[in-house]
Amino acid sequence: MTRDRRRCAVLTIVRDEAIFFPIWLRYYARFFHPLDIHVLDHGSTDGSTSGEGFVRIPVEHPTVDVLWVRDTVQAQQHLLLERYDAVLCVDVDEIVAPDPQWGTLGDYIEGFRGEIARCSGYEIIHVRDAEPPLDLGRPVMQQRFHWFPNRMYSKPALARVPLQMSPGFHECRGLAQEPDANLYLIHLHRMDYELCRSRHRARAAAAWNDRALRHSWYYQMRIQDEPEFGRWFYGDTVSSGTVPLRIEPIPRRFRTLM
Repeated sequence: MTRDRRRCAVLTIVRDEAIFFPIWLRYYARFFHPLDIHVLDHGSTDGSTSGEGFVRIPVEHPTVDVLWVRDTVQAQQHLLLERYDAVLCVDVDEIVAPDPQWGTLGDYIEGFRGEIARCSGYEIIHVRDAEPPLDLGRPVMQQRFHWFPNRMYSKPALARVPLQMSPGFHECRGLAQEPDANLYLIHLHRMDYELCRSRHRARAAAAWNDRALRHSWYYQMRIQDEPEFGRWFYGDTVSSGTVPLRIEPIPRRFRTLM
């Protein structure tokens, strides 16, 4: 974004995300200057954060700790709002985009005048009977044709005010706002069955905070063996209560998004 436009930062946190970080960076670099792309790097050792095109902010913590991640990202969001009019805060496997019929993310940010914009959450899913394994050299949306709505990802991602977030950034304290039907948060976690299982294996092998284990926080990231993994992949929305996974075709207008 040029300097004479209303300034906005994008913020994420990563740890060894060689698959998702390049996709994330390619997308958001279309709308943000490299100095406005802020990446909290939690000890990556795979080389995925060694390149250019963003501001790398090293952070350290000995375990996978949901509350530490929440507090670290939240503090950075508050800090960035001292220099930016707004901050878009997303996970590394999340793409925020308006309906292409409405415009681009740049258009949405330029016209954003509220305090918080809440997204409508959708998860891309790999339907193995109809779709081959993902080719990472090709655009994702030209290879995946199905998603499902998931309110867990209807996150309050774009804000002009400091947020008090829940773990996972799914909710904010005191926020009763309904999602904007024209602003999508597209979750890529299930975009490929085997890539997803490989990611789970890596997370399960990491040292986890005891509190997270006691409360089963992010339990899905530790599911890696069959048949449990398959049941989760095609049947669990990671929501409280029983919420069925309803797979729908992705509208064709999203094909060129990423």
